[in-house]
Amino acid sequence: MNWNDTWRAGWLWVVVLAAGCASTPDIGRDDSGSGAAISSEFRGRFQQAVALMANEPDQARRALTTLHRERPDLSGPLVNLCILDFRAGETDAAEACFENVLASDPEQPDALNHLGVLARQDGEFGQAEDYYRQALTADPEHLPSIRNLGILLDLYQGRHQDALDLYQQYQALLPEPDPMVAQWVADLKNRL
Repeated sequence: MNWNDTWRAGWLWVVVLAAGCASTPDIGRDDSGSGAAISSEFRGRFQQAVALMANEPDQARRALTTLHRERPDLSGPLVNLCILDFRAGETDAAEACFENVLASDPEQPDALNHLGVLARQDGEFGQAEDYYRQALTADPEHLPSIRNLGILLDLYQGRHQDALDLYQQYQALLPEPDPMVAQWVADLKNRL
């Protein structure tokens, strides 16, 4: 491995550690069939709770728990509670939580993406790929799943052309290209 490959692998590891940790601003779908409207007040409280996740996780947990109790038909509050478990290193609790989300919303891309990250961390690369692909079936433009699948194929499975395609797709969907991913693309193009 030359210096450039070592540098790239180091940056990819930083991203791998952070992958999947972003919260979702998506409030979720009402799959219960109730058709209950989501009030602007509820949406505002949800956005405030999501914003608290970065620096005030305990306060965010309380707010998200309240929101989930009020509207258990919406996946967004529960997904973000799962993400808080994930960030806290409570992987068993996070996994059970994400699976609970999928029990009521089997196509929830954030839950599928995070289960992919957990599977990858456990060395279950085939399962991780399945979760990422399920997330992309549910939402073909789900950026975290595109990036995470690219990383999986690149670093763990040596499928560099497939990874390159995913990195390029990821970049094309961003409002502005990610400079780090641009470097990965350049490195992969040089290697291929």
